[in-house]
Amino acid sequence: MKKSTMSYVIACWKRGVPHGIQVTNNKFTLVPLDSQTNVSKLFNNPHRTQMQKFLNWIKENDKELKHEEFSIQDYGRFRR
Repeated sequence: MKKSTMSYVIACWKRGVPHGIQVTNNKFTLVPLDSQTNVSKLFNNPHRTQMQKFLNWIKENDKELKHEEFSIQDYGRFRR
């Protein structure tokens, strides 16, 4: 039996709509997760500790995103 691995994403909610982090043009951008296309392009990683490091970096260095209330979520939560 093949072992499946779980991936993690960085997400937040704005007005009840989940948003996630994508990497575009070497920068982090926040996108609404209102379509499978956006969900499939999410920045994800199979290691929760590495995602925590990215989240810490965003909070310390990204002027646009550091004030968002992000959390690390299971990638599967947003797939339909």
